Amino acid sequence: MMRLELLLAGLQLLHVAGWSAYFALTRMVYSGSSEYLVMLAAAETIPTIAGVLGAILAERLGYRPIFLLGIAEGLFLSLTGIWLHRPELLWLAALIASFSWSLAGPQILGYALTVSGLSARSLGIVLAGGTIGWSLGGAAAPILAAYVGADVVLVVSGIIVAAIYLVLGLMPQARPSRKGGKGLTRLRYFAVAIIPASLAFVGTEIVGTIYMAKLSVEMERLGYALGIALSGFIGAAVRPYAGSLVDRIGEARVLPLVLILYAGYIPLLASTHGPIFMAVWLLPLYPLFDVAIYKYAARLVGEAMGSAAVSSAYSIAGIVLLSAARLRGETSTYNALAVAAFLAAATAAAIGSRVVPERSHGEHLIRGPVERGAGG
Repeated sequence: MMRLELLLAGLQLLHVAGWSAYFALTRMVYSGSSEYLVMLAAAETIPTIAGVLGAILAERLGYRPIFLLGIAEGLFLSLTGIWLHRPELLWLAALIASFSWSLAGPQILGYALTVSGLSARSLGIVLAGGTIGWSLGGAAAPILAAYVGADVVLVVSGIIVAAIYLVLGLMPQARPSRKGGKGLTRLRYFAVAIIPASLAFVGTEIVGTIYMAKLSVEMERLGYALGIALSGFIGAAVRPYAGSLVDRIGEARVLPLVLILYAGYIPLLASTHGPIFMAVWLLPLYPLFDVAIYKYAARLVGEAMGSAAVSSAYSIAGIVLLSAARLRGETSTYNALAVAAFLAAATAAAIGSRVVPERSHGEHLIRGPVERGAGG
């Protein structure tokens, strides 16, 4: 099992490195336009509702056909390099690449949860590979772009992403479990999974978009690359321990707490500068959040649909972000929106945790919602 985990972690490293290069370079190129960056974030998030279709196909056909569909993700990611300096076409390429990612990308994590028996620690190892990829891709991209051009870096990144899906398509076939009942009952459980994730992603996308751009200004090119690299390496080191913590005390307890911490994190980002800002930027809240949210959703509706619920939550977040961009708000407005989103997500996760009972050794069963007024 450890060998398979490490292979998946390596593939996730390459996958995320390609996207990290894209985020680092697009945020650097458009750092002077907060409005366009928020609109770009919307293009990256709105299509993720397609993750539900990917999950349905994975439950019916297994993971392998879905991985082969992911090749299109890499091809359109390459097009973001060709159209990097054409904002309208860049927006379109990002939209289609994100749609393709929605079908296949979340199922890498669904596959990891399936073959590991819903182990958050195993998930943390695979996610750690992605975190290292975030560091390597984000750190290398600005430096390489100075020599070969940002467009070339993005084209190559897309080719690498397409290649990892070919490898995934050759891995042992597996079929995810299906939880949450049928019809409206399953839809209810899906809603319990997607609502806190959607609210939280409104906040994380604002933080990632606005404050990654701020990092590029505060620290200049080399400091920007270093900040991205360190955030990834710290996150990679934390993730397996975050997974063990979630397995030990439960994602239903961890999730609300980390979302409340996020709400206090934003004022620190807004009020600090220089090396202090980078130190705040490096606090590893996100690794604890995403391990908890993926397991939370998987226990409600199964590994494939749970991963899709989390990825699809980006779609709702994207709609909110697009609406916020149309309001032409200042950074302080976006900060207030992010804080409110995190607090609302924490509340929703705490309420939702009442339908996610704990079982030992990674084996979890779902019961119906607690009756109104019962249990405090």
